[in-house]
Amino acid sequence: MKRIIIFSLLFAIYFGAVAQPKKRGRVKRKYRNVEQVSQGLPQVVFRGLVRDAARNPIPGASVEIDGLTNLVHSNEFGQFMVSDLPTGRLRLRVSCLGYQTKTVDYVLQTGYNDHYIALNRGPVSLETEIATAQKREQQISDIPTAVSVFTNSFSDKLGISDLSELAVSEPALSVESFGAGNSVFSLWGGNANSGFPEVSPAVAVFADNVPLSQRSFLPSELFDIERVEVVKGPQNVLFGREALNGAVHFISKKPNNKAGGYIRLGAGNFQNKEVQAAYNYPVIKDVLFVRAAGIYRDRKGYVDNTFGGTLSGKNVLGGRFSVRFLPAWNHKIDLQMNYRKSSEPGIGFLNRWIPNEDGDTGLFNGRASLNRGKELGSEAEMLDAALTYRLFRDEHNYWTSVTSFRKSNSSSSQDFDGTSMPALDMDREAENSSFFQEIRYNFVRASRTNGSIGVNYFQENGNASQMLFSNDSLISRILSASGNFQVPEQSRFPVFPQSLDSNPMGSVPLTGEHIEATAGERKTQTARAFLHYTYQWRKRVFFTLGASAVYDRLQLLHESEFTGGEPSALGAFLGASPNLLYAPTEQQKLTKNSLSFTGQAGATFRWTENFNFYMNIARGRKPEFLQYSWDGKPLVVGAEKVYSGETGLKAIIMKRIFLNANGFYRRHFNVQTLQWLGAEGTGLLAANGKATSYGAETSLRVAVIPGLDLFGNYAWMQSAFDSTGVDGKDYLYAGKNFSLAPEHSFSAGFSARVNIARTVQLFATPWYAWKSHYWFTEANIPGLDQPAFGILNANLGFEMSEPNLVLSVYGTNLLEQKYISSAGHWGAQFGLPTFIPGSPRIVGMRVTWNF
Repeated sequence: MKRIIIFSLLFAIYFGAVAQPKKRGRVKRKYRNVEQVSQGLPQVVFRGLVRDAARNPIPGASVEIDGLTNLVHSNEFGQFMVSDLPTGRLRLRVSCLGYQTKTVDYVLQTGYNDHYIALNRGPVSLETEIATAQKREQQISDIPTAVSVFTNSFSDKLGISDLSELAVSEPALSVESFGAGNSVFSLWGGNANSGFPEVSPAVAVFADNVPLSQRSFLPSELFDIERVEVVKGPQNVLFGREALNGAVHFISKKPNNKAGGYIRLGAGNFQNKEVQAAYNYPVIKDVLFVRAAGIYRDRKGYVDNTFGGTLSGKNVLGGRFSVRFLPAWNHKIDLQMNYRKSSEPGIGFLNRWIPNEDGDTGLFNGRASLNRGKELGSEAEMLDAALTYRLFRDEHNYWTSVTSFRKSNSSSSQDFDGTSMPALDMDREAENSSFFQEIRYNFVRASRTNGSIGVNYFQENGNASQMLFSNDSLISRILSASGNFQVPEQSRFPVFPQSLDSNPMGSVPLTGEHIEATAGERKTQTARAFLHYTYQWRKRVFFTLGASAVYDRLQLLHESEFTGGEPSALGAFLGASPNLLYAPTEQQKLTKNSLSFTGQAGATFRWTENFNFYMNIARGRKPEFLQYSWDGKPLVVGAEKVYSGETGLKAIIMKRIFLNANGFYRRHFNVQTLQWLGAEGTGLLAANGKATSYGAETSLRVAVIPGLDLFGNYAWMQSAFDSTGVDGKDYLYAGKNFSLAPEHSFSAGFSARVNIARTVQLFATPWYAWKSHYWFTEANIPGLDQPAFGILNANLGFEMSEPNLVLSVYGTNLLEQKYISSAGHWGAQFGLPTFIPGSPRIVGMRVTWNF
């Protein structure tokens, strides 16, 4: 591995050195001293720098020439170049969301023409939203696909600090958390993992252009983040093999030329304590900068365990160190290192039919009786390093090399029967490492073709082992509990057709305590090539094409053994005897190699810089999944495919209103779903036929008057598995809906700010989020669902300018809405479904000093 990393770094440096263009002639620019050639460039070129009133660069601003088909966007440094221009007087138009459009009349001469452009905000302005959904900086209104951006400032307004709160504010997004370093994203429902780390995700997650394929790699807290981009729909072309339903990209704040930082202290109920801090320092002005950031947060669980300790709490310690080195105008080197350690109490997996030691059966009384007490919990530790090297040939043509190495360790102990009885407990340990290398070339041709082409390589190794502690007699006792939702058709064990109160397994010779162990090692090697570009065919018409080719090498090692106690009689019904879950087997190896292709195409009609209408089609793919059946047979679950059509519009009205609306229609084939009806010869995951989904989404942001903004979004979706296949047989989940996919959802709120003294402002941001009924499993099992519910949140306080202090008071779920955050889990595989109650009212205060 070290040799691979060293070779990649040397290759990137060598490639950057030999790829520099030959120099001939000099052009001294007003905004930087550079040496640039005219060789191979058009004869008339306009270069510029887009800045705001405070002289800060504005990335992603659109720059066009009236009457010509030349449109580019300013790069991350606010720079742009428009080529293939005629001489004479031309009108340049520069626009960006949140700023007033500016036109500049300029007389172009042969050669290079340079100009500063300063954009001003109006008396009432929207917040600027920039995204890199197409691997280059663009304002969100110019990106022809469904994308949401959560900026650092907007998150601060809402008081958001972790992933679950982020998901509440975005209707299409769901986040399930199952302990330290164990979270999973879902976009527009489907492919829910329900706490099974074995199942690969259908939403790609990136952090600073590096894929985070393992859930143990995901950030649990949002600290020192520049923005979070949520790109919806099949995004395999630009975001890789796991982006079947979309991608989530976390972008951290980078070192810059200004010294300063912040310190934030917070406290709240459930003994919440938090500390955040960051400091930026320019070591050498305009050349070398460093930034350090850290977080510590500890919160007691909101469910008390009568056996000791609490459940569903939080504890995280993390830090990030970043270096930016600009040795010359066309070289940029970013080095980033992250460390995170989480140590959290157990998850509140509760059974709603078996009473706790207090005699209560409710899920929302804040009390549970999980037999292992303080032994329950999870830990995760992650370390990574990423090196990004960018070589600019000019403002829009540049090479990028991204090299990353990540390593994590995690362990957990959970009670999966949700009762005081030791019926089904599991301990799990995992170790994961990954290496990623990408080389990408961003290009602009004649200022009318924008795109990127690249290759990347991804390698991941994961080792996991688990110990299952079970008891047949206790499992039967829980299944026989009065009122248990289980019915014969939903059980993997034989039951009488009468009520379950009459002992469902009376003829089975049940045994007592049983222990078994399972170990597995997953290896993934992926080589990918991609091309994505947009061509400006006419002044107002753009075409987009993209394609990617992926070669996967997958390997799974599996072994299982009976390690203690009595053989499980119940395991015989799955062919796993003498075990309950997996039949004892010597180490086996399963491999699968595949070559696949995905693509997308689209057209955009850009009426003005304030109105875009787009249409897209795409083919998405989720790769094959390797597993072993309960009786120890190798299984390859086929790749899932999605064909998607999308249309939408983005409009900026009077510079005060931003409207973003889109609709989609998708056909799903070979849908990978969890199997809840275990049978001999089956495994945890299956490919269950075809499905159809369609829906629409809209978001609105309004700058009403100075100091008052409105925001809201609404989503509607329909999804269903097809009834029958071509052979006339019903699919397993025929007519069922996707999991985690409410038909209706919305969030809305406002942000108000008013001066109460010369240096003091009062601010308040209340917001409300609501979702209609949805299921937790694709099987749509009655009882494993969540009725419609809504959550009220608020963040308010004071901000002083001298000194720069912010005092805020926040609250989530202020109305104490009772809801379930997740249901099913490992217990449901044995007829013992568990439920995780949603967070109760959380309140606290924070003090932030910016310096």
